[in-house]
Amino acid sequence: MARRLLIVGAGGHGRAVADVATAAGWTIAGFIERARTSAEPDVIGTDGDIAACVERHAIDGAVVGIGNTALARRAEIFERLRALGLPLPTLVHPRAVISPSARLGAGSVVFPGAVLGAGVVVGDNAVIYSGAIVEHGCRLADHVYLSPAVVLAGEVCVEAGAFVGAGAIVVPRLTVGKQAVVGAGAVVVRDVGAGDTVKGVPARGAERP
Repeated sequence: MARRLLIVGAGGHGRAVADVATAAGWTIAGFIERARTSAEPDVIGTDGDIAACVERHAIDGAVVGIGNTALARRAEIFERLRALGLPLPTLVHPRAVISPSARLGAGSVVFPGAVLGAGVVVGDNAVIYSGAIVEHGCRLADHVYLSPAVVLAGEVCVEAGAFVGAGAIVVPRLTVGKQAVVGAGAVVVRDVGAGDTVKGVPARGAERP
């Protein structure tokens, strides 16, 4: 029997998540948008009527499909889905490479070409985009977002809600703090504090006056 998945977010990221879900054997029951402004026939509800959509459409699971432009909303929606008691499946594309000793949390999505090494631990509602490499012993907390082609060398810790931009590299045994932002193409050679934004090679924060 087909497993029917609800995706909250019908933009580009949500559609990309749908591709991963389909490859992983799910049937897409429909999408939820913040407001009912989409003309797409597969947008079946809004943020305000998620529970009603679940009842109407025989949903077997739900996942967040909101992209990196609304990181706080990603976490908020995930917690709402969890409060409804919905199954929150982990979606892994068949062309991702996952070590048998890696662990993935509820609602996390791993895109094709991503590699997760030995002993990697990923929290809930994380995104690991195409071609990202997360090497041995790394720890990713809840709601972390890794963009395409990110490289985390061994034993990197990325704390809750942090964002790492496309092609960024973090050298071994560093910490990227809670809700920090690492710019695209940055090379991180020292810890990034909670809430800080860094960019460049080597990565630095904004100059303070």
